Amino acid sequence: MAIDLPHELIAIEDSLINQGLNKKNQEALVLAHKNIGLEHMVKKDYIGAKAHFSNVLNYSYNDSIAQYNLYMINGHLLRKTGNKEKLWDAIELYYKAVRMQPLNGEPYFFIGKAYQSLGNKDFDLILESYQNALGLQLSEEIKKKVEGEISLVSDREKRLKEFWK
Repeated sequence: MAIDLPHELIAIEDSLINQGLNKKNQEALVLAHKNIGLEHMVKKDYIGAKAHFSNVLNYSYNDSIAQYNLYMINGHLLRKTGNKEKLWDAIELYYKAVRMQPLNGEPYFFIGKAYQSLGNKDFDLILESYQNALGLQLSEEIKKKVEGEISLVSDREKRLKEFWK
């Protein structure tokens, strides 16, 4: 039920809690919340995803998947504000996500995006972040985005250098 019908399982979560959760039901709720959280992530509904991954931690405090996703979600929410201080906080959260899943290149992609949002002309930091992302595991979709960003940033750096010649 946690895999095939996670929404239905979550709908009866309160009843299960009132009856007293056994380990099997607790694991099922963790899996259901993770699945629904991932659905929200795909839709970029970070508030909905955050609620479900937070619920995972209520049942399984050390769940690394939930922790990783919460770091990413909170980073995304801060990055979306465009506020300079919050962008630095987002970068910090993305680095925490890296520590949770060191083989995953996705946090480095968003670190590079955050550096770009800062209006940072430190092309080395931006390009290093994207290169780190490419050196790790990425979905094909994000890999293409990273490659595109590398091209854009490299072109921008070249134009800026030529302008000041």
